[in-house]
Amino acid sequence: MRAVRAVAVALALWQVAGAAPASGADERPTLYVARRIVTMDPEMPRATAVAVKNGRILDLGSILSVTATIGGGIKIDRTFADLVLVPGFIDNHLHPGLAAMVLPGAVVGPEDWELAGGTARGVRGRDAYRARLRAHHEALADPQEWLVAWGYHPLFHGPLSRADLDAISKTRPIAVWHGSFHEIYANGAALARWGLDEARLAGHPGVDLAAGRFHGPGLALALQALAPLILDPERYAAGLREAGRLIHRSGITTVADQGLPLIDLEAELELLQRVYGAGVPFRTLVVPNGLALGREQGDAWALARMEGLLRRSTPRVRFLRQVTLFADGAFHSQRMQMRRGYLDGRQGEWIMPPEALEAAARVYWRAGWPIQVHANGDLGVQAALDVLERLSEQHPRRSHHFTLHHLGYFTEAQARRMAELGALASANPFYLWALGDAYAENGLGPARAHHIARIGSLLRHDVPVAFHSDLSLAPPQPLTLAWVAVNRLSSGGVLMAPKERIGVGAALRAITIDAARVLQMDDEIGSITPGKRADFTVLETSPYAVSPAELRDIRIWGTVFEGRPHPID
Repeated sequence: MRAVRAVAVALALWQVAGAAPASGADERPTLYVARRIVTMDPEMPRATAVAVKNGRILDLGSILSVTATIGGGIKIDRTFADLVLVPGFIDNHLHPGLAAMVLPGAVVGPEDWELAGGTARGVRGRDAYRARLRAHHEALADPQEWLVAWGYHPLFHGPLSRADLDAISKTRPIAVWHGSFHEIYANGAALARWGLDEARLAGHPGVDLAAGRFHGPGLALALQALAPLILDPERYAAGLREAGRLIHRSGITTVADQGLPLIDLEAELELLQRVYGAGVPFRTLVVPNGLALGREQGDAWALARMEGLLRRSTPRVRFLRQVTLFADGAFHSQRMQMRRGYLDGRQGEWIMPPEALEAAARVYWRAGWPIQVHANGDLGVQAALDVLERLSEQHPRRSHHFTLHHLGYFTEAQARRMAELGALASANPFYLWALGDAYAENGLGPARAHHIARIGSLLRHDVPVAFHSDLSLAPPQPLTLAWVAVNRLSSGGVLMAPKERIGVGAALRAITIDAARVLQMDDEIGSITPGKRADFTVLETSPYAVSPAELRDIRIWGTVFEGRPHPID
């Protein structure tokens, strides 16, 4: 063990020697002393001191052991002497661009959202929701200014129609975003501003003109119409900054944007690199949206364009050699595909029908690219795994890194099949807390709703699991995601499928080292190990020192990003 550690430290010293220090930086190593360091590295799971230089970890252990290894000239920093360091949290699937589009508007959801400007209080009930929309309308001084509200959900707010929005205002354009992001409702003034009328929309799939509703294939039409507003550089940049504050406040040092672009690649990328390219204490890893780019001139053309995007990476905004594809519709809006359908007889939707998913996946598979697939219901999961199985049989790959995202509902047998096929998982545990009660009564029924996000099944079959928020579908709070997976309590306090609970250690892995593994970044981040990036989340208490029920209540001091402390403002 000592020999392995010595080699690791020697390699770290070599890496640091080749790294350029920040301008004006003290080139001496810094030794951060902490009450406890939880490393997530089995070779040395605990420590009380960690040495860093030029953004990388040199060594860790005790003050005496590290100074003996590093030698003289080290600078000791006791800022964290009474605090706990853990690896920098990773949100494996988060959309800064989506947040940039919705957060500058009115946030009106069923739950509270803590934002920089204060708390956006949640509201439930049909009349209460419409009253809140009216209050936002009346608060706008300019009668021509858009009202864009995000967070609507019919199970909490009742049905919504164009007539409901016209009753609030027939002159102010109003667009209401479903909490899933996958549906938009518009009033007559908004349709007129967009230049959309019955003649143009007649027969368009995914458009209900009478209801003012755009969903599925109709969503792209509404997004293009909204683009001049939601991609306005000043508004979009403000939304990115708001998302950045939420990210840092939750202790996150790495986010993965699974699906750029949403509307316009060049506009979104330019603003993302401008706002997150410097000055923020986290890095953004971008996985291109194969569906959006493939629509332009086909999947082969999209692949070539993605190869070009890799060359546009910067130290803070980096493209990964991976691609995002989609199976079924959103879990948050009950558009996911379920093998036994819904209690009321409805069926879900395909974003990419299975044959289209397979055709696109085949292009990237043959090129050796890892594939990320959004799969929400058990029929969507089945479709994705069928594609993986056929591609593996026809064109075997030694390591494919095929990952399923969201995984709102799947079966124990499908968890076993994921393991057999070598698939990985990026799951959203927040679905259980936010939607478990409502889905038990509507759509799924208790048996299926109680098994939303069955993380325990994945771990029993040794499937690597990462957690994500999918901001803005859930707050970007890794400790909250871990808390849900450990406790499996709904927002109504109902314990759901207790056999699917996982331990605190497994939950921490899902927001640190296993999240890095799923991203193929575990050689750089995810644990406090010599040679890796010096990214730490600074906590007031160790996750192992509190009861599982208190996990989400641990206070976050801030972060250390690439060796530099960043306290929460």
